[in-house]
Amino acid sequence: MTIDGLLVDTGASGLRVFDNEVSSLNLPALNAANGSPAYDCVSYADGSFEWGTVQQADVTLGGETAPKLPIHVVSSSNTGIPSSCSNGGSSNLNTASIIGANGILGLGFEQTDCFLNGTSICDPSYGLSSPPSPAYYTCSGDTCSPAFVAKANQVTNPVVLFPKDNNGVILELPSPTGPAPSLTGSLIFGIGTQSNNQLPSGATPITLACDAFTTIFNGQNFGFTNAGACTGPYSAVDSGSNAIYFPNITNIPTCPSVTAAGDLSGLYCPTSTQTFSATFKGQDGMSKSTSFDVANAQSLYTTTGNAVLPGVAGTNPAGSGFVWG
Repeated sequence: MTIDGLLVDTGASGLRVFDNEVSSLNLPALNAANGSPAYDCVSYADGSFEWGTVQQADVTLGGETAPKLPIHVVSSSNTGIPSSCSNGGSSNLNTASIIGANGILGLGFEQTDCFLNGTSICDPSYGLSSPPSPAYYTCSGDTCSPAFVAKANQVTNPVVLFPKDNNGVILELPSPTGPAPSLTGSLIFGIGTQSNNQLPSGATPITLACDAFTTIFNGQNFGFTNAGACTGPYSAVDSGSNAIYFPNITNIPTCPSVTAAGDLSGLYCPTSTQTFSATFKGQDGMSKSTSFDVANAQSLYTTTGNAVLPGVAGTNPAGSGFVWG
């Protein structure tokens, strides 16, 4: 079976597909540490979530196969979801029409979707007194409770299980010159393992802490204040986000809540496109400067037929980090 139209998400780990896409395959279920079928809940920064079972499949991407990959099969139902997962009734991303894709391909820095800074915190061997929540669950009837799941059964970044080219990915896109219906690029597996995935001579590798780095913008640092505890505002590159999000410390005008394109109140609407500079800084002190544009989101979203909207940016609350979407 071929499933196309996946959303590539560098801010998460694991393959998530909708149950109607794979129901005919009768994929085997994977169990939690207590021997009952495992359910997975992934919660996103905006409060939305996905819920469903953990199943196993052989998955091939671009000619590379991840055998016996634990995947998240997202339930199309809105019932039976524990409140600690649904976050008080927030948006359930359980159909292709809601997310605009047939599934999510998480290619983040961690091996599974329950790792923290290189450690599997949902594995019972980690030593927590109770399972983290929201994460994995087991259910008895309509009652679901948090559960530990062994690392081998956690929803896994497919690249980790490739026999080769398994040490990272490159998501390569050309710079758009303006709004456009589409943009074509490449997802390349491996770093320095093939002729097409070598780092360029001018690249500046930086070391991350808790999968994040520091953005220096307008004289402020958006990075963990305590990297050991992974606390404080952080910066990350997240292809699963649809804009660049950062606190409005330069007083950029924001969009109105009522527009022809809907509620855009969380996005920036400067009267003309503004260009800013920022610096990426790693835990090791290595840094690299860049520039980015902030355009009028209302103008961009009211154009017709365009999915590529360069310059869309939005607000993060004060004290939050810098998300490069």
